[in-house]
Amino acid sequence: MSNLALACGDAVHLLYRAHHGWLHNWLRAKLGDSFDAADLAQDTFVRVLRHRHELDALREPRAYLTTIAKRLVLNLHRRRSLERAYLDALATLPEAQAPSPEQRLLILEALQEIDEMLAGLP
Repeated sequence: MSNLALACGDAVHLLYRAHHGWLHNWLRAKLGDSFDAADLAQDTFVRVLRHRHELDALREPRAYLTTIAKRLVLNLHRRRSLERAYLDALATLPEAQAPSPEQRLLILEALQEIDEMLAGLP
């Protein structure tokens, strides 16, 4: 492992130790749910890991983390809204036409992928 990779890993580790608890509490206050907050705090640091080479230029770690976390919160709300709309549409179908649980999951995953692609368009 190169020295740069070790340094980036150390930077992520230090950022995590210094700010994870704060981020979790911030998300819990925003979401009102400790479980969702824990998931999104972890997802935030997964994103940080993907872009750890940028940490050298980081001046405001909490602003950086909240920017990532806010995007994840928006994605969570959008995904749940999409799921509710889909389930509402399913509820109007006669039982004989309703898809199986496996088909529902596949459809939800496809809808989420389409939503993510559309959100990425200018």
